[in-house]
Amino acid sequence: MTDLLRHLTIVAILLVTLLVGLLVRDHYNIPSRHLVIFYTSNLRGQINPFSTTIQEHPYEKAGGLAFIRGLIDDTIKRFQFDPEFVLLLDTGDALFGSAEASLTLGEAPYELMVKMGYQALAVGNMEFELGLDTLRRYAEQGKLPLLACNYRDLKSPLGNTFLPSVLIQRGPHKIGIIGLGHGDLARNTRQENVLQIEVTDLQTAVQKAAATLKLQGAELVILLSHHPSLDTRLDLTEIFPDVDVVIGDLIGPQPAGRPSRPLLCQTAPARGAGLGMVKIPYIGQAWNVERAFQTIMPVDATRVPPSPRLIEEIAKVESRIESLLEEVVGRAVGDFKRTYEDESTMGNLVADAIREAAQTDIAFQNSGGIKAALSSGPISLRDLYDVLPFENSIIRLTLQGWQIENLVEESLSGRSTFLQASGLRCTYSGRNPPGFRLIQISVGEEPLDPDRDYTVAVNDFMVSTPVSWPELTQGRDRAVVGLLRESLKNYLAAQRVVTPTTERRFVDIGDTDETLRFQALEFELASLSEPLAHDGTPGSPLARFIADTLRTETDSDFALLPLSLVKSGGDPLGVLTPGRLLGALPDYVGVETVALPGETVRRLLDHALASGGAPLAFSGLSVEMQDGKVTRLYPWEGDFDPARVYKVALPGRFAEEVARPAGVDLPKAVPWATDLRRLFLHGVRRRQGVVTLKPALL
Repeated sequence: MTDLLRHLTIVAILLVTLLVGLLVRDHYNIPSRHLVIFYTSNLRGQINPFSTTIQEHPYEKAGGLAFIRGLIDDTIKRFQFDPEFVLLLDTGDALFGSAEASLTLGEAPYELMVKMGYQALAVGNMEFELGLDTLRRYAEQGKLPLLACNYRDLKSPLGNTFLPSVLIQRGPHKIGIIGLGHGDLARNTRQENVLQIEVTDLQTAVQKAAATLKLQGAELVILLSHHPSLDTRLDLTEIFPDVDVVIGDLIGPQPAGRPSRPLLCQTAPARGAGLGMVKIPYIGQAWNVERAFQTIMPVDATRVPPSPRLIEEIAKVESRIESLLEEVVGRAVGDFKRTYEDESTMGNLVADAIREAAQTDIAFQNSGGIKAALSSGPISLRDLYDVLPFENSIIRLTLQGWQIENLVEESLSGRSTFLQASGLRCTYSGRNPPGFRLIQISVGEEPLDPDRDYTVAVNDFMVSTPVSWPELTQGRDRAVVGLLRESLKNYLAAQRVVTPTTERRFVDIGDTDETLRFQALEFELASLSEPLAHDGTPGSPLARFIADTLRTETDSDFALLPLSLVKSGGDPLGVLTPGRLLGALPDYVGVETVALPGETVRRLLDHALASGGAPLAFSGLSVEMQDGKVTRLYPWEGDFDPARVYKVALPGRFAEEVARPAGVDLPKAVPWATDLRRLFLHGVRRRQGVVTLKPALL
């Protein structure tokens, strides 16, 4: 009996121990609370609902700030979320892009977002369209934190107009939020708006902000990013080791098997058509992002009850500007379409209006500047603000035919936004290599003459963005001829009725004419007075001639060309066809100029010509060497001065291939051309193929 009692006691103890263990395990696996984050992306000042399509499902009315707040309130109530543990964030491009935003200089969306309860807004590139002084004013008010850890305001004493981060208290917990602006800001907004903004390295800026938040006791760090497509980075864990959650721009649905930290949240549909939500459980003593739940919820304004308080506020805004916006300026018969990647009927209409206003041969409009398309029916001033939200001017200038050809080739390359055009027609092959897709281009009824002057109209953003369109900065006789949106309004008023064009201006032969496609690659573009071979050394005749052409075309003192860009194509190059050029220069790289002291030029050449350095061809000077070292430089004009600053032409990859291995930090470069090959081709044509080479090594 005693043994039985002892055995029963042992069993009981084991059962109690097991039960306690199960209870402890449950305690550490059952969330004690959740942090719920609602977020929007690319609101673009959209205050009211609009018709759109979300995930192939059409919505008659989607979005609208009152309905976004209503959906949040309804979701909190339905799922019994604790309001104390709810955040509302935005990834940027929120304060500009609609009529209400433009006419109030961002005040309408800003004040409404404050009333909606947003805790933070990452600074988007479109915010700068309001002007930096306006942004400074909103930042100083502090009602809605404007975050950008990688932007420094050079006019601010501390450079801190934009906060790098905020620390938010929720119950006993501290949540850190970092803002990250677009790393390529100069390409994505007018340069005059950001002359006083320094863009710093995004990895360093984020890590510095995260470390500061950790020191302040942040248990969870959220990166609110307007820098796009972070989901394409496979090294996020390495570059952002202290970031737990990324809510950003242009992030798609995440595939299974991707590392769960940092948690990547899919971008919410633009203009408030959809609302993102992520729910993070607090388990044990930590926030568990691995077990987070995230979703995108359409904001269906026909079903979601709006926030009554926001409806009242929006009504006040509407009353201020309604009469102005409802002015009918024309009528559309048929729906217009827009796209960033190809010719569009909306793009054709805008380009036609620009050409009419400027009275030029040709007009170009970047697709990224067209943010909506007209629907069939009356066209109001509000519609024009939706289509063209940016405060752009029209610039008239003069370009040569070869520069226009380069602009079109870059547009067809897929590397940047497609240029909508008026006044020209093109036949091309999208299956041919980028840079040589054009087969025929005509202006009016005549073929484009590479050496003739043409008048061209573009918007001021394009002229101020040489990274994408360097040819425009080289245009002559530049003049501002009017406002873009006003010109479209005048064009529609004059036309009265507009219809989407059916005739294409860019015709891709595709697979319909393989013979023509291949013939285009063998068409003779120019020829050399003597064939030039490439032997892979700094003395290579072909490489030196290419370098010399870059120097003369950019009006530089010197040109330095990495030999890695030039390939041996077998036979010497005598006749320039697209096929031969692609064989000799297969890489699609641009050309830029930099100002370098003579001593830096000498250092680069010394490293390149020494054993183990990246070999170079060069032009504009000859080099004397002894025992593998550069002993003297002989410029072709004047004496060499180590202290003098020289203009040097370089291919776009020069920094990473040559300068950095040599321990040289290059100053900011000036973009000159987007394609080295086409600049070389034009230089050969200009010198009528005559080859003259001066000695490189003495």
